[in-house]
Amino acid sequence: MAKAILAKNQERRLRSGHPWVFSNEIASFEETPEPGGEVSVVDSRGATVGVGLYNPHSLIAIRLFARRERPIDLALFRERLLEARKLRERILPVASTYRLVYSEGDFLPGLIVDRYGDYLCAQSLTLGMEQRIESVLELLTEIFEPAGIVVRRDSPSRAYEELPLLEPLIRGDVPDRVDVPYEGFVLESDLKGGQKTGEFLDQRENRKRVAHEAAGRRVLDLFCYTGLFALHCAAAGASSVLAIDRSESAIERATRNATRNAPTRKIEFRVEEIEPTLERLVQEEARFDMIVLDPPSLVKSRKRFREGAAKYESLNAAAIRLLAPGGMLATATCSQHVDAPVFLDILRAAAKRVGAAFRQVDVLGQSRDHPVLLAARETAYLTMVLAERIR
Repeated sequence: MAKAILAKNQERRLRSGHPWVFSNEIASFEETPEPGGEVSVVDSRGATVGVGLYNPHSLIAIRLFARRERPIDLALFRERLLEARKLRERILPVASTYRLVYSEGDFLPGLIVDRYGDYLCAQSLTLGMEQRIESVLELLTEIFEPAGIVVRRDSPSRAYEELPLLEPLIRGDVPDRVDVPYEGFVLESDLKGGQKTGEFLDQRENRKRVAHEAAGRRVLDLFCYTGLFALHCAAAGASSVLAIDRSESAIERATRNATRNAPTRKIEFRVEEIEPTLERLVQEEARFDMIVLDPPSLVKSRKRFREGAAKYESLNAAAIRLLAPGGMLATATCSQHVDAPVFLDILRAAAKRVGAAFRQVDVLGQSRDHPVLLAARETAYLTMVLAERIR
């Protein structure tokens, strides 16, 4: 196995449990590893720090898979997959739709696997994982015996590893639309062409928490995608729900999901751009008792932080203008560069811009099937804040 020798004192963060070795932390190599190849990481005194997979084209040069010398082979992958299954069986004992493997959170960097009933949808995000994806597919088939597997290779984050965007790999028979059991509903999901792996599963607990506040309220759901917040709120007794997204295909699926699961509830779906719609609703002096604001990540990198933070502030300020006194704002960020304290500061600035006052109700994170490593704050990327407008 090739060896990467760290510069002096660069092992401290890694010793605490962080899984990334950055390119500027490496002093030299003994036998330069092949791109995607295994590499042993040692400190400046020669003590082992761990083993990982190497990518010379990425800022994150090595992603650690183990803290001792061992091969990154099928035995390791099988062990980690079985551990991931055991965790989900413990925290979600009756569910059949959830995140099964969460990359570094399950000590399998670069691999995402979501379970949708009888099907699995995976993402291959790093060079090392891409080179081993066929072996991963064999293990997933052996251990979980799914009816079919889709491996999505269209994530923009592959660019950080200089990986091309490719057509999905498919094993077994995977329909274009899959009926998925989820929290008492049956959803129509697109595993081959939907966002991410088909649905956003990280808001599982947050949807139930938001729905708990929805009874009797007029709800506006912005960036609704396939309508899961809207569906939860309607089922919980919202007096009306208006759900908006720019994606026509997502709204079509959301409409079918609502018709199937809540046929007697008042839910209206619209295909519209969010910002012009917010401007129009403000001009119309529309008011809502609850607003759910769940945009895509607006801060893709630290370099774009100020621009993205300004966007979050602007969107939230526009939403606040539509919120009646006593109303509930449920607003989220899914950027690892915007943690909870920073997001709360953004919301304070948005409220000040509008001249509104809020009572903080709850600060939530991602669901437990997206495990967070205490030593790697980057594995925590989702924050949702519930706040009640008091004037």
